[in-house]
Amino acid sequence: MIANELSVALSSVARYSKVPAPDDAEMNETSSTRRAALQQQAVAWLVRLKSGAADETVLAEFENWRSQTLEHEQAYRDVETLWQQLPQPLLADRQRRRALAARQCRVRRLKRGLGVAAAAALLLSVMGGFYPDYLQHPLADYRTRIGEQTSITLADGSIAHLNTDTAIDVSINANERRIELLRGEAEFDVAHDEHKPFRVVSGSMSTEALGTRFIVRYDGQAGAVTLLQGKIRSSRPSAHGAQADSATLQPGQQLTFNAEMLGVPQAVELSNADAWRRGRLLMNFVPLKQVIAEINRYRRGQIRLLDDELAEREVNIAVDIKQIDAWLEALQQTLPVKVIHAGPLVFLQS
Repeated sequence: MIANELSVALSSVARYSKVPAPDDAEMNETSSTRRAALQQQAVAWLVRLKSGAADETVLAEFENWRSQTLEHEQAYRDVETLWQQLPQPLLADRQRRRALAARQCRVRRLKRGLGVAAAAALLLSVMGGFYPDYLQHPLADYRTRIGEQTSITLADGSIAHLNTDTAIDVSINANERRIELLRGEAEFDVAHDEHKPFRVVSGSMSTEALGTRFIVRYDGQAGAVTLLQGKIRSSRPSAHGAQADSATLQPGQQLTFNAEMLGVPQAVELSNADAWRRGRLLMNFVPLKQVIAEINRYRRGQIRLLDDELAEREVNIAVDIKQIDAWLEALQQTLPVKVIHAGPLVFLQS
C-alpha cells in the first residue's frame, strides 16, 4: 500500500519539481524530455527495489541501468532523496484520510442507527398499541397471547389453566410449590400434597391451598381470588411491619385485592366466574362498559364506547369468546346501539 502511494507521489514530484541537471546547463526541450523519462524510470526502479521482491537478477539489471550514464545515476539519487523525505508526510496524509473515512463511516452508522432507532420506536409503538401481550413478560415460564387459552400439567400433577393474555413463573422444589401469576388469569386444580404447600403469588398477595380448585386474576395492580372448591387462605403483608392481612375463603366466595388492602370475601356465581373455561363470558346486570372491558381482554382490536349513557346501561350477556364479532352485530338488534368498524377497532354509539 505504502509503495503504491509513494510511487504516485514520487512520479508527481519528479514530473513537476525542477531537479538540477548534472552539468547545470540550460535545458532544451529534448534534454528536458530525456530527464523526465529518466526520473520516471528511477521511480519505477526504486519502487521495485523497495518492494521486497527484488532478487539477484533484478539487482543486476538495476546496476546495469544505473551505470549507463551520469544522468541515470543522478536521476536515481534525486528520486532516492525524495523517497527519504516523503514517508512521514505521506504517512500523515494517509492517517488523515483514514481518520476522515472513519468519521464519515461513523456518521453513516449514526444516520443508520438513528434510522433503525426511529423504526424500532415506531415498531414498539405499534406493538405496544396492537400487540401489548408480546411485550409483557417475554421470559415467563408459560404465557398465552390475547385470545389464547391453554392448560399446563405441572411437575407435581397440579394443572394450571391459563386464560387470555396470561403469564406465570413456576417453581416446584422439596419445600413448596410456588406459582407467580405475573399477569392475567388462571384456574389452578391443585394436586394434594400435605408436605408441600401450593402458593400462588400475585403482586404482594399470596394464596395458599391444599387439594383445591381456585381462580386468581391479576392485572399488575389489582386482582381477585375466587374459590371453586376446597379451602384457601389469602394474605398480604401490612405496612410498617404489622401483622399480615389475611382472609380464608369458602367455595363460592371471591376476594378482591390491591397493593394497599384486601377486600371482604363476597359470594359470587361460580358458573359465571369460570365460564371462560367453557369458552364463554357470562355477566348479569352489569354496566355495558364493564362488559366491553371484559370482552377487550379477548380481542386484539379494541372496542370503544362513544356514549357515556350507553356505557352505564345495565345488560345481561352470554358471549361465545370465539364469536365476539357476531355478538357485536347481534347487539344492534337488542340495544339502541350502532356498531362502527374502523380497521381493527370497533366503536359503539347510541
